[in-house]
Amino acid sequence: MMKLVFNKNEEQEISVLFKSGENTTEFSYIHMIKKLIDVKRLEEPEFEGDFSDAEKDSVRSMIIHINREVTEFYSEDEE
Repeated sequence: MMKLVFNKNEEQEISVLFKSGENTTEFSYIHMIKKLIDVKRLEEPEFEGDFSDAEKDSVRSMIIHINREVTEFYSEDEE
């Protein structure tokens, strides 16, 4: 399991954490790519704080797009 956790504080600043199993760490693109190579998909993201529906939809859309690209990449690799 791998997911991103988006947190919005009172100053409306957004931070992202990386959650793998029970471990939560600071987000890193390099770490995400390495993990995607292993697990091949991101789970539904978590939101902490006051996110609008549009913000949540945008993040979910990004996750769907990433999962689609990873799936296509590995399906082409198997052919």
